Amino acid sequence: MTEADVQSIALFFYFALLDDQKAIEASSQALALCRARKARNPDLKNSVAIVAATKTVWDKFKVRVSRGRPNTTVESGWLIPDAVDLGPWREFQKSASEDELLTVIWSKILKISDDDISAGLGITEGTIRYRLGRALRKLGSMTQGVSKLKHGSAGK
Repeated sequence: MTEADVQSIALFFYFALLDDQKAIEASSQALALCRARKARNPDLKNSVAIVAATKTVWDKFKVRVSRGRPNTTVESGWLIPDAVDLGPWREFQKSASEDELLTVIWSKILKISDDDISAGLGITEGTIRYRLGRALRKLGSMTQGVSKLKHGSAGK
């Protein structure tokens, strides 16, 4: 596993859980699981192992998280630029289905191909594309609402 792979796992759980401490705990479990899968099957692509491991660990952690209620602190070391508004993401995290949330993270944040996501989950690429399309429409409508509010109130 490369440093970029470790970072991908950490980012996955940061955006999926929006809870600093749980993200760190889940990331370390997923990394160990990923390494174990790679040890058993050295030919397994890192991205496929990451999808499979993050999904397995997510399934254990999702019951311990209240989606839409972030629990993040500046002291934890997660640095989000000041100009970034996580409001639409929080709303999306709260209202999207689990499949939509995870697919957007793997595809758009971690830049994992549909083929590798499909292989990691054991489902078809068509299912991945369908989930992603639905999720992006939801997320898009949320970000449009935010940009309209910002632009609409700027002239007042």
